[in-house]
Amino acid sequence: MLRNLEISNFVFVENLSLEFASGFNIFSGETGSGKSIIVDALAILLGKRATLMKIREGCDQAVISAFFEIATKSEELRVKQWFKKYSFDENFSEIVLRRVLDKAGKSRCWVNGQLCALNQIKELGDLLVEINGQHAHQKLMSQSFQRDTLDEFAELKSDIENLRALWFEWQTSNDELISMKRTQKELNEKKASLSWKVQELENLSLESGEWEILSLDHKKLGQMADLLSTFSTARSALDSENGVIRTLESTAGELRQISEFDPTLNEVCDLLEKGTIEVQEAFIALRKCEKEAEVDEERATDIERRFNDVMNVSHKVRERPDKLFVLHEELKKEFLQLEKETDIKSLEMSVDKLKTEYFSHAKHLSKRRTEKAKEFSSLVTQWLKKLSMGNFVFDATVTGTATPGPFGTDEIFFSISQYRRASKQKINQSASGGELSRIMLAITMALSQVARTPTIIFDEIDAGIGGNAADSVGEVLKQLGTEQQIFCITHLPQIAARGENHFSIRKNSENGTIPVTEIRYLNARDRVDEIARMLGNEFSTETSVQHAKSLLLTHGQDLFN
Repeated sequence: MLRNLEISNFVFVENLSLEFASGFNIFSGETGSGKSIIVDALAILLGKRATLMKIREGCDQAVISAFFEIATKSEELRVKQWFKKYSFDENFSEIVLRRVLDKAGKSRCWVNGQLCALNQIKELGDLLVEINGQHAHQKLMSQSFQRDTLDEFAELKSDIENLRALWFEWQTSNDELISMKRTQKELNEKKASLSWKVQELENLSLESGEWEILSLDHKKLGQMADLLSTFSTARSALDSENGVIRTLESTAGELRQISEFDPTLNEVCDLLEKGTIEVQEAFIALRKCEKEAEVDEERATDIERRFNDVMNVSHKVRERPDKLFVLHEELKKEFLQLEKETDIKSLEMSVDKLKTEYFSHAKHLSKRRTEKAKEFSSLVTQWLKKLSMGNFVFDATVTGTATPGPFGTDEIFFSISQYRRASKQKINQSASGGELSRIMLAITMALSQVARTPTIIFDEIDAGIGGNAADSVGEVLKQLGTEQQIFCITHLPQIAARGENHFSIRKNSENGTIPVTEIRYLNARDRVDEIARMLGNEFSTETSVQHAKSLLLTHGQDLFN
């Protein structure tokens, strides 16, 4: 429960520190006094988005902080789950929240001195405080609110979380399947294109480095006739009757015969004989090259055939021969990947399984909703009787006609009938503003049996009601205050008189200065004056005071404390 609230430089508040007790707490004040400032400050502290307009004029920042006391074990358990979820220190005896707004547009939040994200503090705030604003009853018009309300009463949070997870998994897989089917034709065409290329390359079976050797051999074959002719000419020049070898031998012999007459010819003869030997060696090497160059007809045929095969495939797949081996490897990998990508059957089985699981969970959820809807309708109807709507019958209807979604297949709507046998009409078609406020209060009372939020705030829930209805609302709020901490901003004396603690709100503005909102706790005498003011022009001043005292005494208030 909220024990302390401190506000500084917020709207018209300079510095404010308030202490709160349990039970039924009242806030009242003149129109325009800023009665809703407490609600606004708490809402912002608990995660509501805020603008720079909330910072008091002339100030650099606004600060809001609150101290909460955990009163029950169930509260402690829920809060500890939040602390564990976001890795906050779980060893706490109190909860201190703080939020700072500055003119730079920055907003910072702390929980027990530890920085906290806005969405996180909002989640914690939902565990601590429930705020019913001035227009809270308008939420009743929303079918999503009606659904969420019934689900909260039925305590279906975990069931819905499981169903939502199944829904999104099913939809994600189904979207993937649809996308895959849409591209199936393109994939098949691509597979067909790759398939014949892969098959051509498979049939060719070209090995790494094979083309380099094959192209060289084929080039040799093309030049073989010229090569052999050159070899023959060279061989004849060296070893024919008039060839180099015979000429050198003959010349050397003749010179050797006359060397006796000229000894210097011996050196010449030696060089010629040496040259003859070297030419003979060259001839032998030439014969060897000639034999090696000779290719048998079968091998030549094989080389020509293989060369043509490679060139044909090269033309078909439109790739250079020297790139065919690499292309083959790449295409094989791509083809295998396409085989995996087009595995629709397994995905279809997965989608069908998820769909079956979803509808199974949705059916279970629908059953639970239908069961709890009867109990919820009965409870709300009972509270409507206590709120001076005795002939009204509330009904929460569950139908399985909604389009499947993250919240199931149910359509849920609230209806009201003027009496038990009257035809039912949807709330947004039949109830007035004052009736909607009381229906909202009756729903809150029904929910309080399962969702024990420690602190509940009602901001002018009494709008549009008066007389006996106001008395009934006051009595119900007082009863609710025996179980939870209740804050009620009201303009009705019938409700204010039932409060255990009463705060007055007023706005001071002197000599054209920036107004200052003040809130003070009222003692017994001050409460009489405030109730008398709220009674207004119905009575004379003296009569108003007496009536105020009577109201307070009737509702058990001590006028002498």
